[in-house]
Amino acid sequence: MKKYFNLFMIVLLVAILSFTSCTNEFLDAPSENQLTAADLPEGITPFDGIAESLYFKPWFTFNDKFLIAVGDMYAGNAFTFDGAYAQFKDGQVTSQNPILTEGYVSLFSVVDQSNNLMKLVEERKSELPEASYKNSIAISRFMRANAYFYLVRSFGAVPIVDRAGTAAQPKRNVVADVYKFIKLDLEYAIENLPETSAKKGYVNKVVAKGILAKVHLTLNEYAEAATLTQEIMGRQYSLVQNYSNLFSSPENNNSSESMFALQWKAIATQWGTQNTNQAYIVPADSGITGGGDGWGVYLPSISLISNFEANDARKTSTIMSDGDFYPELLKNKGGFTYKKILSATGANFRKYIVGSAAERNDVFFMRTSQNTNILRYADVLLMHAEAILAGGTSTSNGSALNAFNEVRKRAGLPTKTVLTRDDLFKERRIEFALEGQYFFDLKRRGLSEALAIVSQQEVGFYSDAARTNLISRKVTPGANYFDLPLPQSAIDTNPSLLEAPVPYNFN
Repeated sequence: MKKYFNLFMIVLLVAILSFTSCTNEFLDAPSENQLTAADLPEGITPFDGIAESLYFKPWFTFNDKFLIAVGDMYAGNAFTFDGAYAQFKDGQVTSQNPILTEGYVSLFSVVDQSNNLMKLVEERKSELPEASYKNSIAISRFMRANAYFYLVRSFGAVPIVDRAGTAAQPKRNVVADVYKFIKLDLEYAIENLPETSAKKGYVNKVVAKGILAKVHLTLNEYAEAATLTQEIMGRQYSLVQNYSNLFSSPENNNSSESMFALQWKAIATQWGTQNTNQAYIVPADSGITGGGDGWGVYLPSISLISNFEANDARKTSTIMSDGDFYPELLKNKGGFTYKKILSATGANFRKYIVGSAAERNDVFFMRTSQNTNILRYADVLLMHAEAILAGGTSTSNGSALNAFNEVRKRAGLPTKTVLTRDDLFKERRIEFALEGQYFFDLKRRGLSEALAIVSQQEVGFYSDAARTNLISRKVTPGANYFDLPLPQSAIDTNPSLLEAPVPYNFN
């Protein structure tokens, strides 16, 4: 039976991975499910196979470029000379941008695969234990909610696709209804997921509460966010002592701080199951990967670099500055000492660099098994402080300060006795740099405030080897800066996307 199960899993996952790689099918609406209940042998639930892939494969092109391009580069955390990212660096993303399209397609792939799993489970509901049925639906709705949360924050009104086989060319739905749909999915997940994860790295009802808390924060529903984060704190999750272990050592994946992370698998003969971030982050010509990748595409912006406080323990784990020594990199050469000449901004990112194939058996060209953090316990702590701040300018609330200062203490920084709005968002910028959060944090501050911040950030570069001659550059954001355009290829396939959004029928 075990041999039969393994064979089935291979066949099923190959079918799923091939299916979700066909990008054009997702530009208007997800295509019809190509799997049926007959594909599942007796005694094996869909959750065993399809749900496993929901943690990585459909998210691949979202993670490959879109998350950092939008979440960090577009918001002013990163600089580049790479042409594919130029529009994000310059704050002028068009509907033809391929990275934009890839992210849109990938997120709808998550929606599609989640809907497919629910369809399969519904077809075999009478044959499944009640707990297996509810758990399968819950994980599907959790993943779908996360995909829509990124979609609505990035693109505004988007079509709600609530089941497999939905008719082509759906209309966009109003933003308020997209958020309501997300909440309903997460509330179901909270009700039906287990209290603790069934498998290391799997989500549970506590994780769903964390994502729902962020949804509430985004909608300025502070009391709800404060309640949810309070229910999470001090229980099954906690901060890890070594901040760098969260990003640069796959053996530390799914730590006590990791709540929801994309679960990548580096396989030399497969594409689309791995984390590619290292290839874009490693300083060019440094030799850290030991192969042909490592291009230094993402460089920390001067604005981000200047935001670090003195003695912040997170700095060397986040960015490489002149003279920083990393004994864990290039071990066969005695370690790696960073030189600012490697970057036009005088620094390179350190996060998500794992090492070389010569040093590890889980690294290949453009492939690592390092998880991508989507929700960490540190985020819950800072969300709690933000929820109590409730849009105000400052607070001396003890619960808010305790949560905020817990993150500060881990960073080796002095604690605060009064928490200001600027303190909170500056802390978030540093804590989650290169994790795709900064754009969404700015947007949560409100349009006028966010636009003012973006316009004041230094996102230029140094033109000389000494990295002293600054070529200053600042973005002038337009009123629609925080709503990215829908991909033109999606509009070409589905012209109804140009029509005014309509209410969603929740009946």
